[in-house]
Amino acid sequence: MRQKFVYLSPEDVPALPAGYFLALNADERIVTLLGHGRVCAQCRFSRSAFRLLFVLLRAPYGADYAELLACLRCSEAIFRKLLMAPSYEQMLEILAPQIARWHKHLERCSNQGQDMLEKELKIVRRAAKERQGVNPVLRKNGFALTVRALYRRGYLLTRIPLAQQAG
Repeated sequence: MRQKFVYLSPEDVPALPAGYFLALNADERIVTLLGHGRVCAQCRFSRSAFRLLFVLLRAPYGADYAELLACLRCSEAIFRKLLMAPSYEQMLEILAPQIARWHKHLERCSNQGQDMLEKELKIVRRAAKERQGVNPVLRKNGFALTVRALYRRGYLLTRIPLAQQAG
């Protein structure tokens, strides 16, 4: 039987404030922020954005490009295993063969020039930052979370400071 919902606490997601939880409906790609006994934010993500968000939610120090690409490009069966993994480390174990292939592929692209590397990373950047990507959808729907670039490495999910949330 497939697990339809995944629940994440601040222990699972360091960017979440204490007392808040996330409920992820994997079938519908709907993410709900729950806090203080109520729904604080909710929205639906594209397939790529949902997968990218899930990795970033579980990665306490961010995820590198190879990890993100491995998750974006893995089969649905592998992604379902990731949803049930109790830790980020176990997610990385499940994705290890794909991550290794992506590391090698990105290294080859880098050796061929910056343009080739940029072309390969475009799918990740779209899923993170473009109009229907993780960052704009989170901000537009009041999740108080943002995606930060880790220079030439990948992305990290962080909490938006309270001063920025109001504006």
